[in-house]
Amino acid sequence: MTPNIPAFTPAYILPTELQNYGLPTQDVQGDINIMSLVTFASSLIDIECGRIDGDGSGSLVYTTYVQRDLLQTRNRNLVMVAAKPMVAVSQSMVDQLAAAAVASGANYFYTGVQANVATGPNGTPTALIGASGRYGYTRQDMSIAYPDLFSFINPLNLLTLFGGPAPWTPIDITQTDYDPKTGELWIPAGLQLQRYSEVILVYNSGYSPWNIPPAIKNVCASIVKRALASDGTTGLMNLMVSQAGVNAKFAQKYIDPTLDAMLQPFRTVRAY
Repeated sequence: MTPNIPAFTPAYILPTELQNYGLPTQDVQGDINIMSLVTFASSLIDIECGRIDGDGSGSLVYTTYVQRDLLQTRNRNLVMVAAKPMVAVSQSMVDQLAAAAVASGANYFYTGVQANVATGPNGTPTALIGASGRYGYTRQDMSIAYPDLFSFINPLNLLTLFGGPAPWTPIDITQTDYDPKTGELWIPAGLQLQRYSEVILVYNSGYSPWNIPPAIKNVCASIVKRALASDGTTGLMNLMVSQAGVNAKFAQKYIDPTLDAMLQPFRTVRAY
């Protein structure tokens, strides 16, 4: 992240869209900062959808992810990426996102996503930025070999005889193929002519901040309305004190089963 660009904060309803989703504008609501509630709701959606990576970054907005997986699909060179949809982000789009982040004064646009420059087998840009694989020890019943695998000295096998982890080798991402919606990725076999036992993938996933799916926007608006109803804090909506005791009424939790179902298509799924 360059010093001139503020830290990214997701906002799935932009300031110009507030009234479109039944939300008050900053002027109408007075002291309450509506956009702070929007960013709260958007961050909550990112957490619920599992978009936050192990380093605390990630979003449904275009994001670059690093994923490391062990023991891929048995007997096949397939791996499932966790964050979907996979998407190729051009350098011009990255420049546009960075410019919008600087111009707006509030960065709802640029997560630090890296541009995709490689193309896939069909000649179109690929969502992958880089990939590496290696062969490690596996269970005997899961080990497969081609008939001529051991007919020559494999340098990767030779290195592992002296101890230490198996070496990483680059994967040619121009020869990979994937389904952007499901995240199923096919990678070519390496020097051992079989699937890798471990891979590291660097790829882009997410949506344009100017084209967030309507379902996500509607969930965001619902969370903001519930936060407004609960004063954005404890969720306490009504408090009555009488001789019978204290009767407190609280708002529903921010994400109820209906909103949860609306977010289901956007959740991160890890498959091994």
